[in-house]
Amino acid sequence: YMKFLYSLFVLQIVASLCFAQVKVDGLLCENRSNPLGMDVTTPRFTWKLSSDKRNVMQSAYRIEVSEKASFGGHVWDSGKIKSDSSVFVTYKGQPLQSGKKYFWRVQVWDNSGKSSGWSTPALWQTALFHESDWKAQWITPGYQEDTVMRPSPLMRKQFAVGKKIRSAVAYITAHGMYEDNINVKRVDDAYLTPGLTSYKKHLQYQT
Repeated sequence: YMKFLYSLFVLQIVASLCFAQVKVDGLLCENRSNPLGMDVTTPRFTWKLSSDKRNVMQSAYRIEVSEKASFGGHVWDSGKIKSDSSVFVTYKGQPLQSGKKYFWRVQVWDNSGKSSGWSTPALWQTALFHESDWKAQWITPGYQEDTVMRPSPLMRKQFAVGKKIRSAVAYITAHGMYEDNINVKRVDDAYLTPGLTSYKKHLQYQT
């Protein structure tokens, strides 16, 4: 009986070594997790390897980028690249479009030639690359401002949505500072937005 248990234990160890597989996680785009408003036209990708074995290294990688979460149709497929690089790997696909969401995933091969499965997909959304991408007009108070007291205006607009919202993105800036709210709840966690600049020449914006 003891020999049987010992043999079973050995088989479990052998099986775990045979089927142990390197995994890919910790996907970052420009050192950020699923970032919005990325104003980089050739972003860089970073990922981490994890394994239950020792002395495991990456020998090759493959990156897929798609406009669809299902990865039906590729914006970029790097193919299998023999490299141990997993930090700041540069995007080399089709030109990216403004204000668009892209999904990406990674597959790697270890130093024994075994491949991982695809990583859990990550995403990033591009910024507005061109001035012509801005379609909105400035919102101003509907009254003559008091140049002495200068009260802070509260600008509100009511609207109704007839369909379920899958996602929504706002690009916001201001001459001065702003806080954005929807249904009396703050949209983001940033303060003193949009940031101090020379308002007559340059304005930052948040996504």
